[in-house]
Amino acid sequence: MEIWDYERKLSIGRIVKYSIFGGLLGVGLPIVVIIFFFLFFAPELPPIETLEDYTPPLSTILYSADGVVLAEFSGERRIWVPISKVPQSVKDALISAEDKSFYKHWGLDSWGILRAVVKNITKGGIRQGGSSITQQLARVLFLGTEKTLVRKIKEALTAIKIERKYSKDEILELYLNQNFLGRGNYGVEAASKYYFNKHIWEVNPVEAALIAGLLKAPESYNPIKHPDRAKRRRNIVIDAMVDARKIDRKTADSLKALPVDLAPERGIYLKAPYFSEFVRQYLENKYGEEKLYSGGLRVYTTLDWNLQCVAESLLVYNVSRLQRWIQKIHHKTDTSYTIVVYDSAKGDTVREWKKLQGAFLAIETSTGAIKALVGGTNFWESQFNRAVQAQRQAGSAFKPFVYTTAIDNGYKPSDLIEDLPLTERLPNGTIWRPQNYDDEYLGPITLRKALYRSRNLATLRLAKLLSLRDIINTARKMGIRTPIQPHLSIVLGSCEVTLIDLVTAYSVFPNYGVKVRPYWIEYIEDKNGVILERNTPQKEEVLPTTTAYIILDMLRDVIRRGTGIGARLRGFDWDAGGKTGTTNDFTDAWFIGFSPKLVSGVWVGFDDKTCMGEDMNGARVALPIWTDFMIAAHRNLRRVDFSPPKGIVYADICEESGLLATRRCPKVVREIFTEENKPAAYCPLSHRPSQPAPLIAGDSVQTKEKQSTIEKPSPTKEAKKLEPVEF
Repeated sequence: MEIWDYERKLSIGRIVKYSIFGGLLGVGLPIVVIIFFFLFFAPELPPIETLEDYTPPLSTILYSADGVVLAEFSGERRIWVPISKVPQSVKDALISAEDKSFYKHWGLDSWGILRAVVKNITKGGIRQGGSSITQQLARVLFLGTEKTLVRKIKEALTAIKIERKYSKDEILELYLNQNFLGRGNYGVEAASKYYFNKHIWEVNPVEAALIAGLLKAPESYNPIKHPDRAKRRRNIVIDAMVDARKIDRKTADSLKALPVDLAPERGIYLKAPYFSEFVRQYLENKYGEEKLYSGGLRVYTTLDWNLQCVAESLLVYNVSRLQRWIQKIHHKTDTSYTIVVYDSAKGDTVREWKKLQGAFLAIETSTGAIKALVGGTNFWESQFNRAVQAQRQAGSAFKPFVYTTAIDNGYKPSDLIEDLPLTERLPNGTIWRPQNYDDEYLGPITLRKALYRSRNLATLRLAKLLSLRDIINTARKMGIRTPIQPHLSIVLGSCEVTLIDLVTAYSVFPNYGVKVRPYWIEYIEDKNGVILERNTPQKEEVLPTTTAYIILDMLRDVIRRGTGIGARLRGFDWDAGGKTGTTNDFTDAWFIGFSPKLVSGVWVGFDDKTCMGEDMNGARVALPIWTDFMIAAHRNLRRVDFSPPKGIVYADICEESGLLATRRCPKVVREIFTEENKPAAYCPLSHRPSQPAPLIAGDSVQTKEKQSTIEKPSPTKEAKKLEPVEF
């Protein structure tokens, strides 16, 4: 009995002895091994201190003036989000799926590694990994994914160094913002915006589980490409949350039953594509590619998203309608309206219809801030921005510069000018015989009527009394930047201009002589919130206030009773002015107009200057788009009218003579003047039907009042044989 007791005590002692030895060996040996590896690999381990200045590539984001995300530009689509904004459901899902002991271990999950080893041995292959979140972060930031034992050892050692330097929340923040989550998205915020169109702090638990599930294999479990796989993986994460006691089984079962519900709009953000690309080019030129694609800039633009949507839909709808009409009246074999393209499906060439195009631009009258910009009907088919790049003949939209020059040189809206045929010999010896649009001639008419009726011959005769250099200088200082040659045909718009330049120039009238330079960015801030750029309206006085207001008043009549009367007929009743423009052979159609709130312009035409068709003029093609946009844009605005500035006076004028009206004058109009050039003489006409109206200097009838016209040409055989030349 004593022997048995002795042997039992000896056996127990050995067990205790060996257990203590084994325990010391189990703890001490890994420590010794780790110390050995640290000493051996220390020179090759990455410097953890670099994380202090770590700046991952961040997306540059464009915002509209009303907060809509217009575009994201990045090499890696990443939006940094602080840990404080990440909801607990996302943290729970991530930690449950990837590292249940994250807040307990010191960089390595020893039990997790042991479980993975046992499982891989029993399954006969690599079925489970034992890497902690910190190890995964070390791999992504420093070491890559090479599958070697040395890399794995370095990963473990680097994880320990990270844990000694940074808190758990700091490590988790880096992890949440660094990892690839499919379709070019890096970090949970970018993934949340892409898959659910939500900020990460807005996701629900089932969405959080889906995002966490992507970490294992982002492309294999991509919910767009593989929704069934994504759901199965999501449900595994939900079960893991139950095991980690983050949710109960009943809640888990209800979450697992839910479908994978993704946002309908996905992909790279690119709303208002012509505007966004315009801004992108500006940013790249000013800040460089690296700053643009990885600097995390926040760009706050001037664009009004609601107005942009209106402009895009109106332009596309109206141009598509005109496209269908052109295709209806022409055959597909018509080489003027079709082009030959190669059809890879047929292995042969086929004919396709040419695409009618258009452009639209609207700026805020008082500031020049761009509120809507459309550079074409389909950005994905053609990235050419016709609102800012296309140079097209202006047609009659150029005429206001002629009349501005005249008013600025002392002429009056009531002065008479002959609307009669004109023949000019060009420098190359050819004869130029311009013609009015309607092939009719009105004889002597006022400058006001010549402008609102868009009379070509009257405008040409007025230009001959002026200097072409002065007209060009007027256009230049008002905003036209394209080359203008000093030929008489420029008066009718033969020079090429851009839409943005025309809109800029027309802004001078509603701003009473002040030009506002268009701008498209309010301010830019970097990833730390530091303002890099802030823009304010840039204004320059280019015309006398009275000159600008007189032309403004004359352009009002274009809409009241001239070529732009369609705007009134369609229901736009704000105080406004503008001008139509149509070029030779109906290749370009324009309308540029303004109100106290907005200056906007429309261009429609084919890129290769194909004729759109007979009578496809500015009033018919461009004006409806302009009008419908302005109606929508002004619907909820407080009405404001233009008011005359100091120095403007009014007088009753005889329409036939352009002088102060008397009781004998049958046609009396209220006209606008400056205080200096208000007429002093009264109409001398008796207004007998047989007596013609007096013309300005050069005619047989003279008055004491200075007027502006040219001699009436005597009829000749050549004049009777005039051939139409349309501008």
